[in-house]
Amino acid sequence: MKLFLKNRLYGVLTLSRLLNSMGSYLYNIVFVVYAATVFHSKLVVGIANITMVIPTIFTVFVGIRADKTRKKGNWLIYIGIIQAVLFTFASLIIHESTLLVFSLVCLINVISDTLSDFANGLRMPIIQNNVSQEDLVEAYSFTQFISYICSLSGQAIGIWLLTISHNNFAFVAFINGISFFLSSFVLITIKDKMTYKIIDEDNNHEKLSLKKQIIKMFNNIKMIFNDTNSGNFINLLISILLLNSLGGSITAVYNIFLLEHNLLSFTYSQSLLVVEVILVGGILLGSLTPNDYFSRLSIGKLVRINSVIFLLVAISNLFSPTPLIGILILAFATYLSGKVNPKINSLLLTNLPSNILAQTSNFLSLLFTLSIPLGAAIFSLTSSWNTNITWIIFLLIAFLTIVLSSENFFKKE
Repeated sequence: MKLFLKNRLYGVLTLSRLLNSMGSYLYNIVFVVYAATVFHSKLVVGIANITMVIPTIFTVFVGIRADKTRKKGNWLIYIGIIQAVLFTFASLIIHESTLLVFSLVCLINVISDTLSDFANGLRMPIIQNNVSQEDLVEAYSFTQFISYICSLSGQAIGIWLLTISHNNFAFVAFINGISFFLSSFVLITIKDKMTYKIIDEDNNHEKLSLKKQIIKMFNNIKMIFNDTNSGNFINLLISILLLNSLGGSITAVYNIFLLEHNLLSFTYSQSLLVVEVILVGGILLGSLTPNDYFSRLSIGKLVRINSVIFLLVAISNLFSPTPLIGILILAFATYLSGKVNPKINSLLLTNLPSNILAQTSNFLSLLFTLSIPLGAAIFSLTSSWNTNITWIIFLLIAFLTIVLSSENFFKKE
């Protein structure tokens, strides 16, 4: 918070990200409710789930483009305006309850989320150049904190807007467009101050092919993970990929699971919000307790603990009469997630030059989320068929991750 107040450029960039994230999170939950209430189909909800993770497929390419983009500040402003136009268009067509309109709204979501990913890549070198190195961990931690606040408040506002407007999805889409526009408008005040270090790559090394760039980024990430002393890198990476297929798909599973199972006396949209509040609340608590016992554990140990927790979540949802128990157990997994991300991102910011920062960060994100689209697709489709089968698959993957990550258990960490 101190950095947010004393560094005006960082403060405005964070405010812009807050408004942009607010728009994204606001409509994500509304999009799922739209699919569920308008089409009354678990399959359509499953398609909506898959749509929301498609942008992760392009994240490394978006990062490379962000690194190569000049006039990053100008593009940050343009992106919010483009997103505002997209959701204004969505507000004009979404009242038509047809699969064509649903497909167009899906496409708008994919484009908007990809643009937000691009904006994050543009923002990183600007922060790196205008925030002192000793403040970088604080900068990222506070940015992550703001992101989670936006997730909670954005989705709460989305449900509130749906309630007062009697499920007027066009109205919510228009409000979403205003949020994106404001995220660009506030940046105009610091347009000339959004500087970053320009590195002439042609003078430093020959142009690398995409394959060589990916190998180079992989080696950068391997070096960073070796610095954490978390055991065998490949085993750890596979464990994280499996965990992310579970963690990244859990909301998609609950989106369908809660169509069949009541969460106390809440409506469907309220139940979705409760799930998000509990999950994001866990991450927030983890981010705000940087000196507890779990914060001192290595990434490898955190992975093993998370694997056990996911196993318990699956068992709970298979045998418990209420989904609340599984959600509460899952909150502890998200609490641990709040410990991992600041560690990894601070390592990136302190060890990598600006000309490869966004692409390496996005490549790391791609590796960590590589299995999310596949996981979301599998779990969404199996949930549409049989939720018990879904939880059995979930349990088996969690058990496999425990076995795999345990290979590191006897290594010195």
